Amino acid sequence: MKYASYFLNIVLIGALGYVGYKFVYDGNVATGSEDRIAVILTAAEKAEVLGEMRGLLETSQAVLLAATSDDVASIPDIVRPYGMIAVENESITMAAKLPLELKTMGYDAHRAMDALGAMAAEGASGDDIIATLAGAMSLCTTCHATYRFVAEEEMN
Repeated sequence: MKYASYFLNIVLIGALGYVGYKFVYDGNVATGSEDRIAVILTAAEKAEVLGEMRGLLETSQAVLLAATSDDVASIPDIVRPYGMIAVENESITMAAKLPLELKTMGYDAHRAMDALGAMAAEGASGDDIIATLAGAMSLCTTCHATYRFVAEEEMN
C-alpha cells in the first residue's frame, strides 16, 4: 500500500508538472506551412488578440502624431488604455494558449505604453518619445515575424 501511494504521488506530480508546463510555457501551437508558429485560439480569442494588436498599433500612430505635433502632454491619456491596465481582465484560458515568449512580448509592449506615458508626464521631448517607441516597436515586428494566430475552426 505504501508503494502504491508513492507511485500515485509521483504520477500526480508528473501530471501537474506537465499541465504547468503547457499552461505557462508551451501554449497551444502548431507548425504550419509558413515559417511562423501558429497559435491556435477560438475565433473569439483570435479576434480579441488581433483587436488588441490593432489597438497597440493605432496607439503607436497617435503617439507619433502627438510627438511630432508638439503635443507630448496628450500622450499619457493616449497610451493609458493600452498600458498594463489592458491586461488586467485577460482570460486565463486564452493566456494559457499563448507561448511564454509571446506573453512576454505582449506584456513588454503594454509596459512600453506605460513607460511612454510616464516619459511624457515627466516632460520628455517628442524625439525621446519617438526613440523609445521605435525601440518598443521591435516587439511588434518580432512577434509578427514569429507567430500567426489561427482559429480552431480554420484548422479543419
